[in-house]
Amino acid sequence: MAGRDFGGEMRLRLAGGAQLTMRAAGTLGRAGLSTEAVTNQDGSVSRTATLKPSTHELTLEDDGVDVDALLRAPRQDIYIVEEFTGISHVFFDAFIGGDGAADRASGELSGLVINANGYQRLGG
Repeated sequence: MAGRDFGGEMRLRLAGGAQLTMRAAGTLGRAGLSTEAVTNQDGSVSRTATLKPSTHELTLEDDGVDVDALLRAPRQDIYIVEEFTGISHVFFDAFIGGDGAADRASGELSGLVINANGYQRLGG
């Protein structure tokens, strides 16, 4: 599949086998750097680059997951599999960071981000 197919069921698995229920697909940050324009005193424009990790913003179902345990967990490989497209995302030497916030009206747990030293897309 894949190609121009997107969406469908997605599964998130931690290295130890624990699976977290994703509520929304999230946003994948694959670029290893961000750039910003700066204007010099003579009016010319330069750019600066800041290195950054591969990331994936998470929205999970607030089904009792221990957010403190997620944030304190050791670095590990984290996997997200797109069932519909056949694409897998592997985050190497990764940890979950951020500031988890639960919306009790919708049952969403947001504000968490996978941060990884390496990223690989498999399939598609």
